[in-house]
This record gives sequence, structure tokens and C-alpha cells, in this order.
Amino acid sequence: MGPFDGPWFIAAIGLTVPLLWAALGELVSERAGVLNIGLEGMILGGAFSSFAVTSATGSPWLGILSGIAVGLLLAAIMAFFCINLDADQIVVGLGLFILAGGATAFANERLFSGTTSVTTDTLNPIAIPLLVHIPVIGKAFFDQTILGYGAFVAVPLVYLLLWRTNWGLAVRAMGEAPEASEAGGISVQRVRWAATLCAGVGGGLSGAVLTTGSIGVFGDNMSAGRGFIALAAVVFGRWRPVGVLLACLVFGAADALQLRLQAIGGVPQAVWIVAALIVAFTLAMRIRSQRRPAPRGIAIGVVIVTGAIVLAVLSPAWHIPAQLWLTLPYVLTLLVLAGSVGRTRMPTVLGLPYRRA
Repeated sequence: MGPFDGPWFIAAIGLTVPLLWAALGELVSERAGVLNIGLEGMILGGAFSSFAVTSATGSPWLGILSGIAVGLLLAAIMAFFCINLDADQIVVGLGLFILAGGATAFANERLFSGTTSVTTDTLNPIAIPLLVHIPVIGKAFFDQTILGYGAFVAVPLVYLLLWRTNWGLAVRAMGEAPEASEAGGISVQRVRWAATLCAGVGGGLSGAVLTTGSIGVFGDNMSAGRGFIALAAVVFGRWRPVGVLLACLVFGAADALQLRLQAIGGVPQAVWIVAALIVAFTLAMRIRSQRRPAPRGIAIGVVIVTGAIVLAVLSPAWHIPAQLWLTLPYVLTLLVLAGSVGRTRMPTVLGLPYRRA
């Protein structure tokens, strides 16, 4: 299987979990019309708080709760400025990201610099009998921590919350027609506040997964753009829980692949084969979605697919610098966003403040 073996599956699922927590929280927020660019800062704040509290108390659970608390605090700041004061959501979100980045770096320097490498207790994985012994994928899916299992269980729960409850109907209405909801007696501020706090919980849990839930250490800017990748996952998933799950799996797999390819150096044949299949599938879906596909677009797609197939067959011995592989998840994020423009229907008033008439 080349790079796509058991360890790769384990890494892919492990890297998917923090993305999934953050993206599910962001999904609820965006469905209510609040674009939370500060998600990256919430992940950083949750990661540092979880690490620091676990280090001080020895309790990973207290650390996780503190990570959620910091995520909620930052989300409350976001909600106050954007919902109560009608501030620009992008500006406030970027401000929170910069604030969290600077605050966590400063606190880490003051509390842990000059000491020996600090590690904390982490959550122990819980293996599911029999299922954990399934070849290749067993340990990846069925030997997770509580936070790992919880992230995947949260997907159907978020679906039920948004599409099978009155509150979920109110949340979706806030992203489409808040004026009509207000006329019906539903408080736009209250619903948007609650949805934004959901993003804070998701961001805090995502950060806790990075430290207390896995490696037990903290480094400056260790979120490494996961908040922005989670934003892309919500767009790629078309603002649907299952779509968000699939998008997070794609980004997690790409992140795990770049780690593997950095060690290998070259490009295994299996990677070319997978690339050819992905390009062919994308082209087929693009053609299917168009009533009258442009001949020029089809021709370009066929050339790209043919080139990918030729590379898969020849498997050239190219040695690519590790730094270039490091960009793979971010390049994929940009391609996803560029490919989604104009072909996805976002919530109508996403990112727009609501001003009562």
C-alpha cells in the first residue's frame, strides 16, 4: 500500500479529530450567520489553557474543562462585539486570533521557559474489543480517546440539533432571514450568542485535543492554521455535518500524508494513483453538475487526468524538499476554497450584522 498503511490511517484519524471539533462548532455559528474567523485563536487558547491547567493539577479532565472555558471566553468576546455592537466579524475575528497568539506565547514564555521540557498527563485511549484488531483500520478508528470518539459521535448529534429541533430551526433561520425570525418573536441576539458560544466550545475542545488529548506538550502557534482549515472544511462540506466530516477526513489525511512524504522524500506510485483517481472523480462531478459542460473545460480536465495516469504508470523518481510537502494541507485548502466559489450556497446573511429595524 506504500504510504497508505496502518500508521498512516492512525495519523490521519488523529489529525482529523481536532479539525472536526473546530469545524462542527463553526458550522453551528455560521448557520446562525456569524463568521468566526477567530476560531484559530480559540484553538490556541484552548490548547494552552488545557496544557497549563493539566500541568498544575495533574488532571487531564480539569485541563479539558479549562480549554472549553477559554474557548467560551473568546467566543463571548466575539459575540459581544459582533452581535451587540455590530462590529465587523472578520476584523474582530482576526483581532482575537492575534490576541490569542500573542497571549499564549507570552504566557508560555513566562510560565515554562527556562525549565526542563514540560509534559503533562494525557487521556488514555480506549480500545474497543474485536474491532480494534481489524487489519489496517482497526487501531485508527477503534483505539481512540474519549475526545476522539466524541468528535465522531458529535456529527449525528449536531445534525439532530440543527435539523430536528426547534432551536436548530431558529439557528438556521438566523442565517437566512433574521428579520422574519425577529418578527416571529425569536431573539436574534440570543440565538446568535448561543451559536457563537458553540464555536467557542468546539475551538476549546480542538485545542485540548492537541495537548491533553494527545502529546501532552504545548508549543507556540501549535494550532498551525487548523482554525482556518476548519473554516474551509465547513465550506467544502456545504454547511452540512456529514459533509464537514468528510472534508475534515480529507484534510486530516492530507496532513498525515505530508508527514509521511517528508520522511520518504520521493513520490511513491500509490500517491500518483490516488491523485489520478481524485482528479478523475472531481472532473466527473464537475461535468455532472453542469447542464452544458464547456468543451474547453472537459479537454483541460482530460489532459490533467491523462497526465496523472502517465505519472502513476511511470512513477518518476522525483525528490521533493520536505518544506514543500509541509505546504500540502494549506495548498489543498486554497484549492478547495477556489473550487467552491460560486458552486456552494452559503447562509444568506453570513458575516453580516443584524440591525433591528
